[in-house]
Amino acid sequence: MQWAKNQKGFTIVELLIVVVVIAILAAITIVAYNGIQNRAKVSAVQSAASQASKKAVVYATLNTDQYPVDLATAGVVASGGTTYQYSFNNSANPRTHCVTATNGSISYFQSNTVTSPALGACAGHGSGGTATITNLIQNPSVEANLTSISNAGSGVTLTRDTTQSVMGSASVRVVADGSATGSGTQQLAATTAYPAGVYRGSLYVKGTAGVQLYAVLRATGSGVADLSSSNITMTGAWQRIELSPMTITSSTTTQFSLMARTSSAIATTFWVDGGMLFDGSASSAFADGNTSGWAWNGTDNNSTSTGMPQ
Repeated sequence: MQWAKNQKGFTIVELLIVVVVIAILAAITIVAYNGIQNRAKVSAVQSAASQASKKAVVYATLNTDQYPVDLATAGVVASGGTTYQYSFNNSANPRTHCVTATNGSISYFQSNTVTSPALGACAGHGSGGTATITNLIQNPSVEANLTSISNAGSGVTLTRDTTQSVMGSASVRVVADGSATGSGTQQLAATTAYPAGVYRGSLYVKGTAGVQLYAVLRATGSGVADLSSSNITMTGAWQRIELSPMTITSSTTTQFSLMARTSSAIATTFWVDGGMLFDGSASSAFADGNTSGWAWNGTDNNSTSTGMPQ
């Protein structure tokens, strides 16, 4: 009995020290486990990108140097949480291909020029779980010609001007003689059927200080209406106009127009550049196939382009 009475228990300070030590050890264990898990995921994604790219190369070797039209044709399927994006060009010389493998927030890519897995994504592919957007304007900064650019009224002359630009090396010069209200310019997306959704448009304009312009995003089809900004007073410098989102409720939309116009029948000259139109509710700065990480979907400077939101 005397022995029992002489025994002492742990003090509160000692118990707290034990608890703190256990918590530190647990935190170290969790961090180490997460590190091992992330390294394993990185290794798996790197391997997936490498194997998919190699299978595309093997397919081309066996099929007159033609890369497959999709990865499934080459025997690649998504598995284990890893997804793939694939692009190719069998018309280029030399022919090109690129594969992006993604698992969660981790993306690696490999191509005919990048022959070992590299962190990130191919041009025009999403990365780290962020989806791409497509600029539907086919000639967004008139770098080569005026294809898809047309006047929106009488008394208007359009030319490609390499002395004025905010994107690239050229812009559209619009000379309105004042004979018609609403004279201006259009940048047209392809004539096709667009799905229902939310679309956003923006463009850059420059005009004589004090002159008023307005911008319009227009769609042809049922369930749509013009959506325009309020009048913009020019400052003499380039100004970006971002239009409010347009909601399309019908898939019968056949054409989009993005334009800048004079707000009244006046004689004036102004410039338009950097047109952007894409499907999505989030905003994005201007981008096209000349932007880093973006890719043209057809002819350079005369086709839609795809990449990450800017």
